[in-house]
Amino acid sequence: MMKLFALCVMVGLGSMSFASTDAVAKVQQKDWVKLGSRVVNMQADHDEIMVTVKDGFFTKVRLKIMKAPIHLKNINIIFGNGTNKNVVFNKKFAAGSFTRVIDLTGNKRIIKKVKLNYKSVPVGKGKAVVTLFGRR
Repeated sequence: MMKLFALCVMVGLGSMSFASTDAVAKVQQKDWVKLGSRVVNMQADHDEIMVTVKDGFFTKVRLKIMKAPIHLKNINIIFGNGTNKNVVFNKKFAAGSFTRVIDLTGNKRIIKKVKLNYKSVPVGKGKAVVTLFGRR
């Protein structure tokens, strides 16, 4: 009887940890601000997402790939003061996936634009939509 009680308690605590993990993920998702999107032209191999100064300062960025897969070679983040940060991925991203989180050096930074370099992935119809998110 005691073993059954201990098992019930452990199972109950385990499900509580999953619930709290889901809640933390939802809160973290709300911390991200959409900075812009781009329907990538699969005929070319590069595009830009423009960001306005009014969007503010950010410490981290990430991209979400939607509607179609894309092979992202690298991105070049251009800051408000003219400096830049190049980030290499060289990886295929499926529709619905996110890139890793990119830390922006030097405290909070204003982002002017993000240049995307990619290869098209021939899969059916449709163009990929790349959305840039920033975190304050």
